[in-house]
Amino acid sequence: MALFAVPAPVLAAGALTDINPGLTLWAAITFLVMLAVLSKFAWGPIVKMLDERGKTISEAIEAARKERAEAEKLLASQKESLAKATREAADIAKRNQLEVEALRQELTARARQEADELVASARKQIIEEKSKAAAELRSMVADLAIDAAGKLIKASLDEKTQRQLVEDYLRQLPAGRA
Repeated sequence: MALFAVPAPVLAAGALTDINPGLTLWAAITFLVMLAVLSKFAWGPIVKMLDERGKTISEAIEAARKERAEAEKLLASQKESLAKATREAADIAKRNQLEVEALRQELTARARQEADELVASARKQIIEEKSKAAAELRSMVADLAIDAAGKLIKASLDEKTQRQLVEDYLRQLPAGRA
């Protein structure tokens, strides 16, 4: 039991729950003096600092609201600009597609026209070559006929008269045979 024994000087000072009027009076006076000093020198600056801090926070909140509203306006503006750009891009693509289609049709028509012109030119050239060949053939037939007639007849007709006779004969032939 010696472990739980309380030393004598502690017992003389009193227990922790005992009220000492002198100590209580000095503690109250010290508290009031500290309260007066703090309210005179510290309370005003602390309250002022807290008011300024509250004002700064309020201004920051208001600025954040304004910035958020501005950001939302900018976002809406950007969305509108993006939609407009998308519409313009679609219009440009559609216009380009129409232009390409018109160009394709124009080129096709031009190619057909050129092909038709080439065919017509080729036909004309064929007809001309055919006419030249027929004329050459007539000339050759006339020369052969004159030679043959000269050998057969052995008559002395002049060449001009013989040529005239053959050409008259060829004119009398049907057109399909010559």
